[in-house]
Formats: sequence, C-alpha cells, structure tokens
Amino acid sequence: MILSLAATTTFGWAVLEDLRSRKFSNRSFMIIGTLALILAVAVQRQDFWHFGLVGFFSGFALLLPLVILKIVGGGDLKLMAAAGLLIGWNGVFWTVAYGMVWAAIFGIYQVLARGEFKRLTQNLSQMAATRSSAGLELHKLPFTVPLLLGWLTHATLEGLWH
Repeated sequence: MILSLAATTTFGWAVLEDLRSRKFSNRSFMIIGTLALILAVAVQRQDFWHFGLVGFFSGFALLLPLVILKIVGGGDLKLMAAAGLLIGWNGVFWTVAYGMVWAAIFGIYQVLARGEFKRLTQNLSQMAATRSSAGLELHKLPFTVPLLLGWLTHATLEGLWH
C-alpha cells in the first residue's frame, strides 16, 4: 500500500507541475526518481530487481514510441519511468492503457465543448488521406491528468488500496 500511495503522490505532483508549467521538469524527475528508488529498494528488497527496475525500463520502452510520434511529451516518459519503480511493469502498462482511455474521453469532451467537431473530422480525414499531421491545428491536453486517472483506475480495479 505504501508504494501505491507514493505512486499516487508522484502522479499528483506531476499533474500540478504540468498544469502550472506545461511540462514535467528534469529536476522533478530527478527528485521523484531518487525518492522512488530509495522507497522501492527499502520496501521491495529482493523483488526490486524484478519489479522496480523492470517497471522503470518499461516506462521508457512503452512511452518512447509515443514520444517519437509526438503523441505524448518527454515529461510523460520520465514520469512513467519514475512511477515504474513504484508500480512495476504491469502497473505501467495498465496506467498508460487506462490513461489513453481517459485522454480520449477528455479529448472528445474538449472538442464537443469548444464546438470543434467538424474541424476534428476534417483533421482526421486529412490525416488519413495524407498520413501526416503537418499544417493541422491539433487538440492538445496535459497527459499527466489522464495518467493520474489511469493509475487510480488500475489501482482501484486491482484492489491496491488494501
């Protein structure tokens, strides 16, 4: 449970920083990563090598293609790597999966609330035809919020609060 609470705090910190500055800084990554590493080693001991380090590298591996495609930012990759120390590869996978669902929900809401559904369909049609997003005004939102909600969804469904 202590790792779940630490992970929730990690995601909460990232959300506050992202909403304030539109990024998850290297400084925050170093602070959170170091604290997560210390806590993960202290709590997991022998399992750390199988749980924490695999979680750390899975955060990089899972999000790197999304960063390269400019779907998410580098801060999201750093956040998931640091959180991976606390939640392991399974937690990273499900947090990102549920986070994508939450991002889609927020994205659709954002488009509908702004009355931009027609522009969205035009953008999607152009992207499908040209296989490029060049010249399009894309809808953006801070991905740390959906990641936090993805983590909370995963933790709740897995019963990690006991």
